[in-house]
Amino acid sequence: MASLNDRTVAFVEARMTSEMAGLIERHGGIPYAAPVLQEIYLKDSPEVQQLVVDTCGGRIDAVTLLTGVGTQALVSTAANMGREEEFVAALDRLTVIARSPKPARVLRQHKIHIDVMPPEPYTTADLINSLQEWDLSGKVVALQHYGGPNRPLVAHLEERGAEVRQVTLYTWGLPEDEAPVLALIDDLAGGRIDAIAFTSQPQVGNLLTIAAKAGKEDALRTSLGARTAAGNSGRDAGAVVASVGPVCSRRLREAEIPVDVEPEHPHMGSMVLALAEYFG
Repeated sequence: MASLNDRTVAFVEARMTSEMAGLIERHGGIPYAAPVLQEIYLKDSPEVQQLVVDTCGGRIDAVTLLTGVGTQALVSTAANMGREEEFVAALDRLTVIARSPKPARVLRQHKIHIDVMPPEPYTTADLINSLQEWDLSGKVVALQHYGGPNRPLVAHLEERGAEVRQVTLYTWGLPEDEAPVLALIDDLAGGRIDAIAFTSQPQVGNLLTIAAKAGKEDALRTSLGARTAAGNSGRDAGAVVASVGPVCSRRLREAEIPVDVEPEHPHMGSMVLALAEYFG
């Protein structure tokens, strides 16, 4: 059976730290948590509240939900407005598009049907392909973003003739306490961490931002085998980089950080298992 064999695996996940630590321990590793982001909710924004009003009023034809956290935040906004039951019923009358099992899970918890969900690995391209047979011309499509706009998806919907109502339920801010992240960067540079796992693409930018503020970006990049400002690469040494899936891997490669491990299925459990198999 594949095992991490007491290797130290760092992770920068903020929301599911206990779950991630448990997975690493079950595969024989030593977890090292250093969250690099915090969710900043925008449930009270006029934009979000207006979407609830328009959905309840029948002025939305379809809704595209990209994250589970955002889907639940949308329902919570309706609840804070005293309109949860009305909003859930209204959603169930629309064309409901879920990008992955995470928003789908929240929808099922509220007994809301799902019309479209792409196959694994649930990328934007997979979602766009799943929408090909749907007539979107003249339809008002609400699109729930995660942290920032999904420009390819917006462009596709507009090209298909849809009127896109974009709404952001939360953004990714830097953690209030950056000390654990700075300690992580030092331990990576000191060779005290065997691998680092990324579970979402915003983690990449936040980690680099924190390192840059502290004057440690080149040290971080070298310890991850990335290209430094001086043009050097430390790929022959340093921590193994694991990515949960293609979206996260693309962001890492855009930052010129090489990806050593990416599981076939984009799940945390699959990633930790793939990492254990990598170490053999």
